[in-house]
Amino acid sequence: LPKGAQYSDTLYPDFSWSLSPYATLKIFDSQDPFALNAGLRLRGGIQVARGLTFSGSITKRLVESLSEPDPSPSGLAPVRTDAQRYTNAGDPALEHLTAEYMFKLAPSVYSRITAGYLETMYGGISGEVLWKPAEKKWGLGAEINYVKQRDFDQRLDFRDYSIATGHVSGYYELPKGFEAQVDVGRYLAGDVGATVAVDRTFNNGWRVGAYATITDASAEDFGEGSFDKGIRITIPMGWALGKPSRKTVNNTLASITRDGGARVNVNNRLIGVVRDTHMSSISGSWGRFWK
Repeated sequence: LPKGAQYSDTLYPDFSWSLSPYATLKIFDSQDPFALNAGLRLRGGIQVARGLTFSGSITKRLVESLSEPDPSPSGLAPVRTDAQRYTNAGDPALEHLTAEYMFKLAPSVYSRITAGYLETMYGGISGEVLWKPAEKKWGLGAEINYVKQRDFDQRLDFRDYSIATGHVSGYYELPKGFEAQVDVGRYLAGDVGATVAVDRTFNNGWRVGAYATITDASAEDFGEGSFDKGIRITIPMGWALGKPSRKTVNNTLASITRDGGARVNVNNRLIGVVRDTHMSSISGSWGRFWK
């Protein structure tokens, strides 16, 4: 804590909730080049103590133009190519329901443990450690997960497939708001390889980047596309709402979804949480402050 600062007992428990529309757009697929899925999302969370948060979200579909999925066209375990089956069967759907604990092991070492229904397709436990001094442009991290595939209806049951995955990551801040990231490790289908990504954060909070993943999965096993790649966009809700908010909308544009190079989606990976509080990010956001 800064000198003289004190915690107040009135900070916890801190409860929040929201009801908002959502939309999922699928484009570029050779069999279904444009499909839309939209509805309402109910979110809730309660922070019961410093760093300890319980949260969840439920969706109810109102608009659907997604077709019935074809059998998974991959030589790997169907860890992502069944995503449309989850979309079709999950109505209403439990998107996530987790307990999350964040804490510091040392002044520049951050940690996270998340357990529960981590995302629409997987539940389990995820642990992460990040070393990132505020004054340095680079950092190192490691993450390990043990997850099991959820049932297509996205309720409480699981399927038989389970796997341990993990990555070692390196981060580097480049000039003009660019950031590079390299992740090396084991992916959801059991393939081993690396992901290289470059993102740029603009002064208005928007974040745009591109990534590519190559693993030991052969092009034949991977299927159409040969390797995983795409463009990702993060839009700050404060930009859209016109008032301060740390919430964001994240979208990934990929030519096609395959099983190779797939990672579990976990809320609040540490680099995204820590990055916004470090000096380069704070100084770059002054334009938003004066607006």
